[in-house]
Amino acid sequence: MNRTELRFALYLIPFLDSVEDIEDGLVKLRDRRWLIWHPDVMAALFRNDRDLRHPPSRTLSPLLGNRSVLWLDGAEHTAYRHALAPMLRGNRYQVLIDEMVARSIAELPSGDPVGLAAWTRRLTLRIIGRIVFGVDDDELLTAFTRWLDRRLGIRVRTLAHRYLAPGTTRFDAELDRRLLHRAKAAEPPALAACLPQEDLRDQVVSLLFAGHETTASATAWTVFWIYRTPGLADKILSGDAALLEATIMESLRLSPPATLAGNRMSDDGMTITPSIYLAHRRAATYADPHVFDPARFLGGQQRTGAFFPFGGGVRHCLGRDLALLEIRMIVTALLRHRRIRLHVPRHCTPQLRGAAMAPPPSLAMVATCRR
Repeated sequence: MNRTELRFALYLIPFLDSVEDIEDGLVKLRDRRWLIWHPDVMAALFRNDRDLRHPPSRTLSPLLGNRSVLWLDGAEHTAYRHALAPMLRGNRYQVLIDEMVARSIAELPSGDPVGLAAWTRRLTLRIIGRIVFGVDDDELLTAFTRWLDRRLGIRVRTLAHRYLAPGTTRFDAELDRRLLHRAKAAEPPALAACLPQEDLRDQVVSLLFAGHETTASATAWTVFWIYRTPGLADKILSGDAALLEATIMESLRLSPPATLAGNRMSDDGMTITPSIYLAHRRAATYADPHVFDPARFLGGQQRTGAFFPFGGGVRHCLGRDLALLEIRMIVTALLRHRRIRLHVPRHCTPQLRGAAMAPPPSLAMVATCRR
């Protein structure tokens, strides 16, 4: 591993910040591996995505499994996406989301600080847990969170798993047994009925992980930016739906929960890694890219390859509409029912969970009832 790739691996955000002014929008990480973010290159990559391979993540595949839909290719990938897509159609879950959001807001301790990202993770995991299992099981979801946090919650531990024990699975046999039991007992048995049993574990874990982690981070970042922008909360509360949507989009631009959009590999072994983080901060695309400005998303279409918080090509996120619905409903309910103060640490350095970018645990909110 050369010095450039080492910096990319160990100090991802500082490395991305150090190269963001490169106008070509690409950096050679090592021989036959490139980091890219130029919109024209991104658009071409996504257009030709079906002809590329998508190697497993060295960080996430030991957790999610090599049979996760996230790594499959070709006809098999298409078939799995078709099988899973009906489960993730957002509009069918409005009542469920409303119920879960109301419950989680009611549980907020009045006047006591609560970690913002931890709270949104618990809530979004409850939502995807009900979708996958058909019932509430907070005990099982708590066990899942502990298992995930032991592996992704601390950056040093994540890197140690990746580089000191490469290729080693990090499954928990007892947790897997409980997850599979719950998935098979679901009514209707949506997953168990449409997927091969030998792949069920990997798809359950992938849905739980992908179905809550980035949505939680996106929601927390949106709340953060609203309360960092004077007057924005009152304007959204007045019922300005377009402004709320633009605020969410701008939060996804400036604080994308996924910094990278997975690896692509050509038949001759060239590996390409698209950077969402860098594409969203490109000065040639966005004026004053480090400034939070929802107005840039009011009434305009974004250039293809310049804005892709949910990935692109054949790997675009199946749960995009569900995630956006959750963010809208959580943020709106929180603004309506609680007065929020944020305890923002002096150095609000993002926490990396794999390649995902979450607010730091030290970012806390204090919620009190509206009178």
